[in-house]
Amino acid sequence: MMRYKKVFLTATRGTSKSFLQNLSFVLRCIFYPNTKLFICAPGKEQAAKISQDCLSDIFTYYPLLRNEVKTYIDNTDYTKLIFFNGSRYDVVQLRDSTRGGRRNGGAIEEISDKKFDGDKLHAVVIPLMANDRIATCGGVDPNEIHKSQLYVTTAGTQQQFSFEKMKEIYQEMVDGKSAFAIGNGYELPCMVGQLDIDFVEELKESPTFSILDFMREYESIWSGSSSENLVSEEKLNKTRNLPIAEWEHCGDKNVEYCLSYDVSRNEGDENALSCLSVIKLTPLGNSGDYRKDLVNIFSMEGTHDLIQAKFLKQQVNNFKARILVLDINGIGSGVCDMLVLNLNDGNPPYEVVNDDRYNKYRTDDSIPMIFGVKSQKKETKDSDMINNFMKVFNRMDIHLLKSSHEGIRELEKKYKRKIKDSEEQANLQIPYLLTDVLCEEVLNLKYKQAGNDTKVEQITKRIRKDKFSSLCYGLFWVYLQEQKNKITKKRNNNLDYKPLFRKPKIRRY
Repeated sequence: MMRYKKVFLTATRGTSKSFLQNLSFVLRCIFYPNTKLFICAPGKEQAAKISQDCLSDIFTYYPLLRNEVKTYIDNTDYTKLIFFNGSRYDVVQLRDSTRGGRRNGGAIEEISDKKFDGDKLHAVVIPLMANDRIATCGGVDPNEIHKSQLYVTTAGTQQQFSFEKMKEIYQEMVDGKSAFAIGNGYELPCMVGQLDIDFVEELKESPTFSILDFMREYESIWSGSSSENLVSEEKLNKTRNLPIAEWEHCGDKNVEYCLSYDVSRNEGDENALSCLSVIKLTPLGNSGDYRKDLVNIFSMEGTHDLIQAKFLKQQVNNFKARILVLDINGIGSGVCDMLVLNLNDGNPPYEVVNDDRYNKYRTDDSIPMIFGVKSQKKETKDSDMINNFMKVFNRMDIHLLKSSHEGIRELEKKYKRKIKDSEEQANLQIPYLLTDVLCEEVLNLKYKQAGNDTKVEQITKRIRKDKFSSLCYGLFWVYLQEQKNKITKKRNNNLDYKPLFRKPKIRRY
């Protein structure tokens, strides 16, 4: 805070970030005569309250510093310090009336607040720092940090202005400029006794506390949520109630598994990943509907079609899958071509159940396993799949895995042993962590109506949507199967009424 022109601190509660910011500004005002510094925050009274609380503690701990202050004004919506050496530290408001003032540096608090106006920051606040500090000798000190900007906040979402500002400062740091981006989670304040670890653990366990809120507030992780989500964050969090991930068929003969795969072939491109969703289907009585559990997610960098085909066949075997839903658009057709052929890997070739074009590859040992998805086909129209996805989550008719720390705990109960090996624990955490990524992808999508069609739009292109697509395909096949089950049930329930109209036997007396 004292050494760099731009600093961005993303820190959890209990880190004393505002205390440190105010302390650094008081010290700078003392060390550099005639310095003019400011603090601002989204709300009118917010900056005043933050600064007053911190200054009260600072002057209690370090009374010598209070002796350097000539005037101290602390009103409801304003704070101002005037030092004996001519330095000044006060609150400025994030509004047009602030235009025209002059300062040598400033702190921007809670830039991740939803009320924060990024345009006002660039148009009104940053222009305050147009001039360098004039030293006592009458010139500008070339060794001094001028026009310093200090951003102090908890983490927000990746769609906010604050995240873009953090990235900007991070990039300047990488480029070797006078900038520093730093952050920490709850571990640091817990380590020095500023935050109660038991309190944090209780929040982790609380079913009413949002997982994404915990990530932002206590782990300093910038999440991908938005107010225009395809699915509300609240409902998405409520679906995360599944404790145990699965890597093979559970053994219950009534349970079926639907595997759904979104294909990528861009080798080495970290922005292109293939994703396999494993949906466990448990019949709900005789209704024809299923309980839908997303028990695992596999993600891999795009690679050769043959390698992907062998991976899929292995997973079909592991879960004794009922169906493999496959995106056969474009690059997906190459994986499908491999799956319908005999790969000499001990597995039979597959048959595509809903596309006659693949019938020419059918052999005597082909098994009906692939349901091909093409967004332009009437049967698997993109708009219908998106609408179904929204309905499933809005009804909370699906169950996703809990957070990784909860999952590890549940697995330890299941295995009846502590998982101490770090490599084993890391591997077991993968499905839970990928579920976190899935949630970020879903929250990064907004609903868009184009005529009669429903489409999704990424709020930021930095967040992929391969896991969303994979699950979306699988849930649509489940929907079609549920409809088919209900039709079959209706036919089977047709009663034969003829026995009710038999000629009655007349008793003769």
